[in-house]
Amino acid sequence: MVVQVRVVPKSSIQKIERLSETALKVWLHSAPDKGKANYELIEVVSKFFSIPRSRIKIIKGERSRTKTLAIDTDSLSRKIEGLNKEA
Repeated sequence: MVVQVRVVPKSSIQKIERLSETALKVWLHSAPDKGKANYELIEVVSKFFSIPRSRIKIIKGERSRTKTLAIDTDSLSRKIEGLNKEA
């Protein structure tokens, strides 16, 4: 599944919010320096969806706050639907 992600780096909180069926907003602690935020993004998404990091790839936007992730999992759609927009 392909998911669009809007990243908010250098945040005091770490959370995931659903924007649409295939779009998320993710707040991260790390700064966008030398791939630290990208690494944290993959860590946060893998923990949230309970899948290995190896199943998540950034296919577009490695140097942008708007990223496209390819996530190899069947339960992803159900998990995204369960996210509350106000979370």
